[in-house]
Amino acid sequence: MYKLLFDSDALIKISKAGFLGLLSDTFDICTTDDVYNEAVKQGRERLYEDANKIGDLTEKNKILVIKREKYSKKLKPKKSFGRGEISVFQAYRKGYLVVTDDLSFTTYLNEMSIKNVSPAHLIIALMKKSEISKEKAFYYLGNLKPLIRKEIFEQVNKDIKGG
Repeated sequence: MYKLLFDSDALIKISKAGFLGLLSDTFDICTTDDVYNEAVKQGRERLYEDANKIGDLTEKNKILVIKREKYSKKLKPKKSFGRGEISVFQAYRKGYLVVTDDLSFTTYLNEMSIKNVSPAHLIIALMKKSEISKEKAFYYLGNLKPLIRKEIFEQVNKDIKGG
């Protein structure tokens, strides 16, 4: 089974959609120090509700944070990305599945043959593992709809109907 390696955008979106806790009960989830700082520390400073949800899960070790020393000296991407995406790229290793909704980062990961998935597709994974019903899958997807690209929404909606 893959470990899910999140960038901040994906972590925040799944938290807002309401299924991060369930996901952390079902899969091994990790992120980087840089993503944690952006999503939790800066988020708490700005009083974002999702920052507390993510922070609580990290404090309970439901989301493991990879320390900067473990990845900071590794190769950086050849394209320009935010600090969180760069750290995720550096922290990636075999057995990880990068979770991102950033189109340019996804494109680059695909060029580098790095396995990745969008936050919405994790709803399908939960459904296939019988963790949620179709109805609950549609509910979570509905929560994600304003946060994700239309084509991703339509693809996952179709997959839920067919699953």
